Amino acid sequence: MDHRQLAFLCALARERHFGRAAAACHVTQPTLSARIKQLEEELGTPLIRRGRRFEGLTAEGERVLKHARLILDEFDALRSELDADAPVFGRLSIGSVPSALDEATAFLPRLRQAHPGLAVTLRELATGALAQGLETGELDLALGYLDSPAMAGFAHRPLYQEYPALVASREHFELPERPEWRDLTRFPLCLLTPEMQQRRLLDTHLLDSGLAVAPLFQTDSIAALGEFLHAGLGVTVLSERLVSQWAGLDLEVRRLPGGGARMGLLWRAGHPRNRHLEAALDVWRTAGAGL
Repeated sequence: MDHRQLAFLCALARERHFGRAAAACHVTQPTLSARIKQLEEELGTPLIRRGRRFEGLTAEGERVLKHARLILDEFDALRSELDADAPVFGRLSIGSVPSALDEATAFLPRLRQAHPGLAVTLRELATGALAQGLETGELDLALGYLDSPAMAGFAHRPLYQEYPALVASREHFELPERPEWRDLTRFPLCLLTPEMQQRRLLDTHLLDSGLAVAPLFQTDSIAALGEFLHAGLGVTVLSERLVSQWAGLDLEVRRLPGGGARMGLLWRAGHPRNRHLEAALDVWRTAGAGL
């Protein structure tokens, strides 16, 4: 067994496709498949559920994957200690909630300039999926809600606060200049579904205000919600930063009273930081992104 075999297994788990995993590792697909098969033979157990295409890892494969990620992190840390001035190469995996994507994309050019050999995968994920990705090691770094229960226990760095706003199409609704939470009862509502973090934050504000609402339309898609607003089906409550991503829609945005949600960077606590993560955190700190 060698570290390359473990790296191939991690790449396959991440890409979920033999061809893409091979490309990410800069080897041919037969080479990747053969080395993983060799690892299975050495460990004496199947690691991959094989069909006409990749169908996932076996239970044993998931256990090996968890150890493989830890071993590779340790190996990377060792190389850093031996040659701290060597260029940073490899792949950094970042996850972000939808409202923080603009923060992530603004950061990436700075990271590229500082570490041109570092390849980045950016995933848009809900809060629960971010937590799972950090826990399993599939994600190196996340941008999300620091005070969400799902994020308890992760190391973090605050970046900014996200404030809720009442949002509607200018063509269909006239919003008050300084809306209160009780104003939501005056309008038909289009909201995200209850499992979405933005909706959870809204429900907390409503509970604190002693209000109950019954949305006419619900969706788990940010894009679909924008289309609902554009069609005049109702108004919604979202973070101001998230609304700014709908540049093509003529929307009216009015901040609602109350505090904002803390947003920031999150990563696994209690584990050695690999060079990829250290590089990203250092660039983010020196660039002052969001701070």
